[in-house]
Amino acid sequence: MPGRAEYHPEAVSEIRHAASWYDEQVKGLGLDFLLEVRSAEFRILEHPEARPDYEDGTKRCIMQKFPFAVVYQVSKEAIQIVAVAHCKRKPGYWKDRIS
Repeated sequence: MPGRAEYHPEAVSEIRHAASWYDEQVKGLGLDFLLEVRSAEFRILEHPEARPDYEDGTKRCIMQKFPFAVVYQVSKEAIQIVAVAHCKRKPGYWKDRIS
C-alpha cells in the first residue's frame, strides 16, 4: 500500500488557484479548501482502492464541501495526484498528465 501522495505540478497550481479564488470570495474560505484537499488526500491514502475506476486508469475522490474531485493513480510507491478538478468544468482536461 502506498504511504505517500505525490502531486503533479499542475495539480499544485490548481489547488493554489482555487484556494486563492475562494479566499477572495470569503476570507478564510481558501484555508477551508486547502484543509478539504488534505482531508481527501488522507482518505485516499487510507483506502486507495476504495473508489471506483474513473477514466484512463485513474480514480477520483470527490471532495465533501467543495465541487472538486481529487483525480489520482495508484502505484506501489505512491499515490499520484494528477488533478484537483472542478466537477463541472472541462471534463478530462488533465488526461495528458497521466503516466
